[in-house]
Amino acid sequence: MNALPGQTITFRLGSYFDVGTKVTTADGTGNAMALNRFTGSNQFTNFGMGDMFGSLVRTATSGGQAIIGTSGGAIGGTAITSFAGQLLLTLPSTPETYYQIFRGEIKISNVIFTPRVLTFKNKTFGSGTTKGLTFYHDASAANKQSAQPDEPRTDLEASINVIPTPASLAVLGVAGVLLRRRR
Repeated sequence: MNALPGQTITFRLGSYFDVGTKVTTADGTGNAMALNRFTGSNQFTNFGMGDMFGSLVRTATSGGQAIIGTSGGAIGGTAITSFAGQLLLTLPSTPETYYQIFRGEIKISNVIFTPRVLTFKNKTFGSGTTKGLTFYHDASAANKQSAQPDEPRTDLEASINVIPTPASLAVLGVAGVLLRRRR
């Protein structure tokens, strides 16, 4: 995605699994059915001076406020309170392969002279012995136990290409001319 200085971009974070993903708990091994919990943090790399987060909202039905706390380009933290998910009384009849955890906006700084790429990605995954992602599975319909998938996770990343406007480039050109004249 491309963005200009001053533009506001909406984004979301969610968890996804493929149908047939296996999860093992004391009740046995079954197919993942729905997200139980995400614990951790995410970040925008190359978060610039003047970039700002806005309208951050936890959309998961349960969780802590820390999951949408910000510091620099990071969202969430390393404590166990940086979590969100859902508590289910019954498992869904078909796998819920995607679950949105939070959404928000990032307003790109108005002062940008060089192109840059903001990458939205996972920063921390889990906290202490608490796993980063756990899913309910169909072998535990009665107890609703959850665990991380048996296969390793794959993180997906999103990129925003920030492109300076012609006016910003003209200001940079004038600044460069002034610097040359001072020498």
